[in-house]
Amino acid sequence: MKDESLSPEGTYAIRFDVFEVRMSHWVEVPGIFRVADDLLLFDLRGDVWSAGPVTWLSDSVVQLTVRRYPGWVSCELVLDLRAGKGEAICGPDRFEGALPALENWVRRH
Repeated sequence: MKDESLSPEGTYAIRFDVFEVRMSHWVEVPGIFRVADDLLLFDLRGDVWSAGPVTWLSDSVVQLTVRRYPGWVSCELVLDLRAGKGEAICGPDRFEGALPALENWVRRH
């Protein structure tokens, strides 16, 4: 289980709400913050989206996989936190845009 994943220079942090949904089955729901002012930039908390692998491509660009629990829906996300935009691929569907719009699009899948 992960509590936090910091960007390489510590500018951004992915913080996880971690909870057990079944015995020994944990969900790690991500929220992404700018560390300097604790500003929430991207948030899947409140829904049951569990983060998989997290890869920081640079200090402000992160790639992560999220899966809706329960079910088979998963999305690949690449988020440019400095620019405030990103892209998501969920199965055959793809979306590019500002982080709030991308967050809403993912939640609808």
